[in-house]
Parts: sequence; C-alpha cells; structure tokens
Amino acid sequence: MLPLQNGAGGGRKTMDKFFESRWFMRIVGLLLAFVLYASVNFDELAVQRSESSNPQSNTETIQNVPVEVFYDSENLFVSGVPETVNLEVEGPKNLVTSAKTLRDFHVYADLNDLGIGDHQVELKIEGISDKLKVKLNPSFANVSIQEKITEEFTVEPEFNEAFLAEGFETESVTVEPKQVEITGAKDVIEQIAYVVATPAVDSGINETLTREARVQVLDRDYNKLDVAIDPETVDVTIEVINPSKEVTVAVNQKGELPDGLELEAITVQPKKVTVFGRDTLLQSINELTAEVDLSDVKKDTTIKVPLTLPEGVNQTTPEEVEVKIDLKEAEKKTVMGNTITLEGAEEDMEYEFIEPESGTVDITVSGFKDQLDTVDSESFSLFANVTGLAPGEHEIEVKAEGPEDIEWELTNNKVTIQIQEKIPA
Repeated sequence: MLPLQNGAGGGRKTMDKFFESRWFMRIVGLLLAFVLYASVNFDELAVQRSESSNPQSNTETIQNVPVEVFYDSENLFVSGVPETVNLEVEGPKNLVTSAKTLRDFHVYADLNDLGIGDHQVELKIEGISDKLKVKLNPSFANVSIQEKITEEFTVEPEFNEAFLAEGFETESVTVEPKQVEITGAKDVIEQIAYVVATPAVDSGINETLTREARVQVLDRDYNKLDVAIDPETVDVTIEVINPSKEVTVAVNQKGELPDGLELEAITVQPKKVTVFGRDTLLQSINELTAEVDLSDVKKDTTIKVPLTLPEGVNQTTPEEVEVKIDLKEAEKKTVMGNTITLEGAEEDMEYEFIEPESGTVDITVSGFKDQLDTVDSESFSLFANVTGLAPGEHEIEVKAEGPEDIEWELTNNKVTIQIQEKIPA
C-alpha cells in the first residue's frame, strides 16, 4: 500500500509543476488570443455577409438631433448654437436603419478653445459608423461668446380685460415671485426692456383665479432675447370684482287700455334695485325701467316684470319687480232738461215746440266719475236753426256743443216746431 501512495503523490507534484511553468501560461495565452481573433473575424465576416446579402444603399433624414455644446458655462454665455439639427445619412440600408432607430451618436460644438467674440463653428458628429456618409443641416453655427452676467428683474404681469365676463373689472393683477434672475451675455442683458408674464386664460372670467405663466424677456421692439431665466415660470393672480349701484325703477307704459277703462294708478315694488356692472358704466345709470303693456290689462292686477338692462349691466338684485295696476271703469249719466235755443227766430212769428213739447233734450254722458261730477246742463249748448222758415210745421236738426274730454250724445237730435204769424193786438 505504501508504494501506491508514494506513486500518487509524485503524480500530483508533477502536474502542479506543469501548471506553474512558463510554457503552460504561454500556451493558455496563445489559445485565448486565437479565440479572440477568431471572434473578431467572425463578426466582421457576419457584417460582410450581411452587407453582401443586402447590398443596396439607402438615404434617410434623422430629424431633431440635439446639439451638445462644450464651453466654460460658469463664466461665459453662448448664443447662436441651434438646439437641434437634421442629419442626412447615406449608406447600407441596415446601418442607416440602425442609426435612425438607435440614435447611438451625438452632435456637438466644441467651444473650449474659442475666446470672447463672434465665431463660425463647425458642428461635429461622434459615434456613428464610418461606413455611413453623414451630412448635417446646418453644419455650421454662427456663435457669439460673451461674458456671462446675472441680474435680478421685476416681472410685470400682463392681462387683457377682454377676457372678463360682462360687467366685471380687474381689481388687481399680481405675480409671485415678483422678481427673477436673468443670466446672459452682457450686451444682451443691457437690451432688456420688458420682463413680462402673460397667463393663458379662457374668456368669461367672473371670479378670482391664479394661473402659471412663462416669463418672457423682450427688448424695446418686443423681440424675444436669448437668456436664461430663474425661475422660468411664475404664478399670476387675477382678482376681479363686480361693482354695483342702487338706482330707482320707473314704469314704461305701452299700448292702450281697452275701451271703458282708465288707469287710476300704477306703482312698482321695490322702488329701487341694485345694478352690477363696470364703474364707468354705472356712473351713467340712474334709473332702470320696467315695461308694461296695458293692452293686455282688463282689471286691477299685480304682475311681475323683468327689468330692461342697459348693455354692460350683467345683473340686478332683484331681477324683476312687481307692478300694481289699478283701473277705473267708465260710467254713464243723463243730464236732463237741456234747453234748445232757436237761432234766426223772427219777431213777427210765433214758435211752438210740438216734439218735444218741453223744448228740452236730455243728454247721455259717458265718462269716469271725476269727470261726470263736473258735468251739468250748463256744460252744453243746444241750437235749432229756424232762419227763413215759413209758417207751418217743421222738423229741425238740433246742434249741440259740449265738453270734448268725455263722450256724450243727445237722446233726440231732431225737434218738431210749429211756426205761425203773430195776430196783431
């Protein structure tokens, strides 16, 4: 048993010495190098086979590729470098498709070696296959490098009152924060004339609201300046009010009452209402009207009437008023015993009333009580013209004069008269 153990131990020692020898390390390194070489050549062969199996060339445009800018951003301000460019890529279809899909490249402008001033800089691309032809659009940029400065400016909120609901007006427009820091080239900062924030709002604003607004930096000609703003947005608060005023209410009558009716009184409740609108409009309003059509009124009544609103008034409190209408009806009265005067009577003739024997006529008067109370027989004059009539019996028309503000008529508008010569004494 001992010889076997000695033999096994000796074999292990021999193998350990072989693994630790230089030749073993050289052989292993050579094998690894061969494997790596075979792998690289296999990849190239695969690409060549792919290209040979798909030999057609293709051209594509890759749009909106961001441009990176390398410069001393702490001390300098750069303008003129486009934010994005378009790439026209030409080459094997599979490589073009891969570039367009993966976008595993970048376009850049290196300004590190340039000093303050204006420069024309070539835009470069990195990380794209050298088997592709690439054309940048634009391929150059006119760059301005300036000393970088930062100043604080007050933001002015802007708001168009045309967005307000009718009758409302702006009480105040405020912005928070009120000031922002603006960083840019020194000569650009010196051009700043306006720092404004205009909120996006819908029309018909009738309550206070707050909206986020982007800050804009403009020169005197309202051109936007290329600067950095911190913060870029602010909150604009628009406070609105609806001014009011108390005014009287008047009733505007239209139409005529039916025959036989007269307006005795018309009253309105409440006598005053509150109107809402812009101050400039309210100054010219002292009264509102409630329009009532009398042609539809046949008895005493109380109706609700909406108020007629001038343009610019958006509301009233209350929105309608009560109009009370009191009517009086026409009455009839008979004025009796109105004497008929004969016109053109001759002294040598005698005149005798046959019909009516009394020589008087009754008059029927229609009107309202306050009118009828003032009417009597003295209010009328009745005439019968007998000028030139020969002796005999005659029917003569009666003419009358009376008040014009009431209706009246004779119960009989003709009389019969007997005319004869007088007998001498």
